This record gives sequence, structure tokens and C-alpha cells, in this order.
Amino acid sequence: MALRILIFFMVFHSFLSQPLLAQYQITDNCIQAWEAIIDLRLVTADSLINAELAENPNNYYVYYLAQTCDAYELMINNSTEVYEKLIPKYEERISMMEDHDVDSPHYLTCIAEMQLQMGMFNIIHGDKLSGLRRAYGAYKKTYRNIDKNPDYQTSYKLDGIFDVALLNLPPFVSWAANAFGVSGDEKKGYATLNNYFIYCSNLEGLKQEAALYNILAFKLNKDPQSAYEFISTLDSGYFNYKLLSYFKANVAFRCGKNEEALLVLSTFDNENMEVQFNGYNYLFGKILLRKLDPSAIGYFKKYLTNKPEEQYLKEIHYALALSYLIAGDKEKFTKHKQLAYELGSEIAERDREAMYDCSLDYFPDVNLVRAKLSLDGGYNDVARNWLEIFRSAQNDKDSPSPYNLEYWLLKGKLEFVEGNTNEAISLLSKVVTLGKNEDYYFASEAALQLGIIYKNTDPDKALSYFKLARDLYVIDYYEYIDEISKKRIRDLSR
Repeated sequence: MALRILIFFMVFHSFLSQPLLAQYQITDNCIQAWEAIIDLRLVTADSLINAELAENPNNYYVYYLAQTCDAYELMINNSTEVYEKLIPKYEERISMMEDHDVDSPHYLTCIAEMQLQMGMFNIIHGDKLSGLRRAYGAYKKTYRNIDKNPDYQTSYKLDGIFDVALLNLPPFVSWAANAFGVSGDEKKGYATLNNYFIYCSNLEGLKQEAALYNILAFKLNKDPQSAYEFISTLDSGYFNYKLLSYFKANVAFRCGKNEEALLVLSTFDNENMEVQFNGYNYLFGKILLRKLDPSAIGYFKKYLTNKPEEQYLKEIHYALALSYLIAGDKEKFTKHKQLAYELGSEIAERDREAMYDCSLDYFPDVNLVRAKLSLDGGYNDVARNWLEIFRSAQNDKDSPSPYNLEYWLLKGKLEFVEGNTNEAISLLSKVVTLGKNEDYYFASEAALQLGIIYKNTDPDKALSYFKLARDLYVIDYYEYIDEISKKRIRDLSR
């Protein structure tokens, strides 16, 4: 859950390899607290932080660590009440640190990460201007520190993150990057973060944090396959930490490896957590939905019961609606579709996608829904079966109805993943030809898929299809279509 915002908050073990300065002491309590945070043992972490504060109240590093622990708690179980309690804590901690030991390389980086954390929470809770100001302040401090302390490796962690994040800002804040005159470069960001991981590879604790930053950068850039490949290189010991284990399952899910995701998440001990981790219900429900398993309903309901705030309400209510639809309950599908439309916010991309689904002017065909979920989960034979059932029941097999357009799109994607490239091209081209004047995303995504098919064999043709995908794109469609097309155009134009 909140996978794109997580990337701004994952601040673990960041300074263990740096020389200790008088006011920034990374003691045994601090190291153990970091270990607890990355393992989601936040009660233990808080206890260790308080013990360190009692022993050494002038250790400025601990104020940063305390803020980060609170940020994780708010991120995991978001609520307005906890957010409002965090604001004065943040202000007090910043005031304790500002203008103290300013020559330390830790100084600007600690405050920058605290600002970035708080800025993201400001945006989530509706105070966008304060959030953007804080995020930009964090950006400036990061690069000021790099100029001032070029050999201080920890600053390059946020440098890499900013390079990736600035290319993936949501529409409602993307204008700010232009206004502030900042830009990103995901290839540079990837390289920077990989170098940071190599630098940390022999440092226990710090290497887990560096691995997580790489994974989150890939995910933020809508590149789960690179995240999956990176994870495949890691020693199994990394996944003794709950947060890394969770992301291993999440990345497998995003790559269409649903059974692998299920296996990993099934080993996750959610019953003995020190904090309620609702992300488990979120991901387990979505994994089961792709299996067309009705028990997904229970996980989605549990998620909603434990979810006090607005983010992801649209996504999960619509996922619950689909669960009821494939179970044959159209009445509850309609009910939760309406709840998805009415409740929650549109800050998260998944919520905006749900709003598109809720706004469709036709009732979804249950067999196409089953086929799409199965295909997304990597169950190709199951997807093919549902597509055949849909097709056999169609009387009008040639009109550009939304049902036929979706059928051709799904079948084209299926043929491509199974190696039947010519058949895939024929089907996807049909979607573009017949669907380009229709008010649905199908033709735009079909053009994107054709660009992906041609990118290695005919770059010029691929470029034309990626441009066509953008030409056909409408702002209310799924954002990944436009974002991926834009990045592919940039890559092919270099």
C-alpha cells in the first residue's frame, strides 16, 4: 500500500558508515532501532530511541531517528489524528537540530529527509503548498550538502531518489517541478542508487536499506521487472526483514507472478506484528482476486475496517466490487462501485484508476473481468479459457463495442506473452483501427503494446506507436499508458 509514497520515507541506517561526530552519534541503541524499524517492530524502535534520548539528549541524530520512526507509524496506519499529533513533534525536533553542529555532513541530510517526510504527509492530508515547499527545501539541502561534502555518500541516496521521483510526480503536483526549475533522469538515478548499494554491500544493516531504495526506485518508475531482477540477485537473508519480504511479494505481484507473490506473502507473520500492518490485507486481497478466489472479499473488508482515512478507499472498494461481480453478485458490485466513486480521495494513482473504472458508460462483462485478472496474474491458460467463453457468447463479433475492443486487446496481450507475435500485432492493430475514435482507453493501450513489441526489432515503428499512444491518450485514462509511452519516446529519441 501507498507504494509510490513509501519511497520518500524509507530512511534506514543511513549514516552507519560515516565517521561519528560529537553531536551525531550512531550508538548501539540507534543501530538496534534501525534494525527494528526495517523489521516493522516500531514499538521496540521507539523504546530504543527513548532510551538513547534519556542517556544522551544532545545526540541530534536521535531526533531525526525519532521523527523517522513516527513517520513510519503514520505511513503504515494513516490517520488525521496521528498526523496532527506529528506536526508539533516535527517542529520541536527541527528546532532542536537547527543551527547546531552545522558543519557536520549529517546536518543537512538529516533535516532534508525529515522535511521530505513531513512534506509528503502534508500533501497527503491536503496541505499541498506546505508539502511542496518542504519537499523543495529537502531537494535544495540535498544538493547543497553534495556541493559542500562531495565524499559524503549518504547524500547520494536522496540524489538518486530525486532523479527518479521527479519524472514520476502525480499530475496535481507535476507543475511544481517546472515552477521550481528541477528535473530528473531515471537512468542517472538508477546508477546512483546502484553505486550506493555497492558502497553499502559489506555494511550489515545499511545494505538492506540500500537494497530497499533500489527496489522502490524501480517501482516508482513503473519498472517492476527491473525491481524483480534486482531482488533475484539478493541473498535470502535480506528477506528476514518484514519490509523487504513484503516488497518482494509486491514486486512479484506487479510482474504478473501471482503464485510467487502468494508464496512469499504466505510466510509473512501478520498476527504477531507490533503495529497493525494493513498493507498485508491490501496485497493478500489483490493476490486472491487475481486467482478469482472469493476469499479476497474478507481481506478487502478487513482492510476497509482498519482503514480510517481516504487514500486507497476508491481502489479497494472497486476491487471489492469486482470480487462480488465474479462471485455473481451484481447488486453488491453496483453498491461498492458507487462507494468507490463517492468515497476517498484521488491523490494516489490507483484511486484515480478506480475512478476511471467507475465512470465507464457500460456494465463490465464478467468473463472479460475474469480474463483480465487472470492474465495480470500470469494465469495464461485460465485467461484464454475465459476469453473463449466470452467470444462464444457474442452475437456481434465485429463492431467496435467496448466489449469487443477489450476482448481484442486482452487476446493480443495474451498472444504476445505466449510468443505469438504476428497474431498479437494483428489483434492490437485492430483495436487501434476500430477504437481510435471511441471514448475508451483500449486503442491508446493497444498502441503502447505495439510499441513494446517493436522496440527491439524496429525502433522507428516503435517510436511511431508510442507517439500514437500519447496522441490517443485522454487525461482520465490509466496514467501508466501516457507515462510509459513518454519515457519510451525519450529513450528511443536519445
